[in-house]
Amino acid sequence: MALSLGTLHNPAVGAVLDRLEADAYRIAEQMALACREEIAEYGTVKDPAFAEEVLAHAVEHVDAFVRAGRRGSPPGGAELDFVRERGAQRARELMPLDALLKAYLIGQRTVWEALVDAAGTSREGLRTAQALTALTFGYTHAISVAVADAYLRESNALASEAERARRNLLDHLLSGHAPGAEEERRAEALGLRPQGEHAVVAAMAASGEGDEPTSLIARALAREEPARPFVVARQAEVVAVLPVYVRRGPRDLRGALERRAGLLARNHGVRLRAGISSVCTGLAELTRGYGEAHRALGQTPAEGGVTALDEIPLLDYLAAAADETAQRLIPGGAAVLVEQDRSGALAATLRAYADCDLNVRRTAERLIVHPNTVHHRLRRIHELTGRDPRRFADLAELTAALRLLDLDRPDGPLHAQSQSRPGTGDASTSP
Repeated sequence: MALSLGTLHNPAVGAVLDRLEADAYRIAEQMALACREEIAEYGTVKDPAFAEEVLAHAVEHVDAFVRAGRRGSPPGGAELDFVRERGAQRARELMPLDALLKAYLIGQRTVWEALVDAAGTSREGLRTAQALTALTFGYTHAISVAVADAYLRESNALASEAERARRNLLDHLLSGHAPGAEEERRAEALGLRPQGEHAVVAAMAASGEGDEPTSLIARALAREEPARPFVVARQAEVVAVLPVYVRRGPRDLRGALERRAGLLARNHGVRLRAGISSVCTGLAELTRGYGEAHRALGQTPAEGGVTALDEIPLLDYLAAAADETAQRLIPGGAAVLVEQDRSGALAATLRAYADCDLNVRRTAERLIVHPNTVHHRLRRIHELTGRDPRRFADLAELTAALRLLDLDRPDGPLHAQSQSRPGTGDASTSP
């Protein structure tokens, strides 16, 4: 807010501004002291150089306000460079923006208290204080906008630089090269413990296109380690390397990510699919972890979900990872069983029989049929396949064969999961 011409040339206004200029150092000391007492981020800094810097900047503010008062309008343009420089500096120092803006509000309050004291309690003094009070609001608005803009610009630039650094480091680690001292230093600077234990997460949106779902997923994963997240968006895929603690292993991460998935679906309509590796010790194991995370992702339903590799049954994992040779080793009778079993009752009985530890009575209870029905179905399976499911070895072979055949069926759930796996070829290799 500009002062009127009459107010600008008012001797009383000039006298108050002269007094502020003369007392600039004392007023600045009060500003600096109030910042240390009222802002935790300022009070915890023990470096004497920081205190001297805050004091010097406070003196600059008093002088800038006096110049604005004599001109009759808030500062603008190059006059605000001194606060822009401070905003960028505080961003590099990771000072929270709200703490920085609070410091400028404290500055406004301190200057206002000084000018009210200088104006006195006479009628003329109160009119002078009122006029200059209006200017303090215009001045504080101008410097707050300038400092916030500079802070956010610098923060965005630093975030982009850190994102590039994380992507470059991840690409190097996944290329198969053994990490050296340089990579360990870069990892430490970016939030990874070079010799620590981590789990790798591979995630993507179950539906939706464009950058927004990927960005939302990256932000959601970053919140699992908010202090120093190591999260990299790579086209439609997001890779996160998250630390594993005594009380937070891959299964605990799954629960946490499922909660994040629920929030993404409810608030943004984004359905998350994610796979979590087993524990990786040191940077050299992250390549293995990335491959494991992709395999776990391949076992995740196409409609969304989170799967930890540690929780996948071995037989399911082996079936999903089987190659063409394994398909050729499937007993011919197993294909006949699938072809003849139109209702799926025989396959269901075989799986239930295996789950019930070859116990006919328990199998019958699970299927809600008579035990004789189970006996009849087992004999029928023997006739069709040439394998006796009452023998453990034959039962194991038939169960594995059914999983492989289910994987190969276009409408089979395992097939659908494998088809939803991103990329082509061996997921264990780095792209």
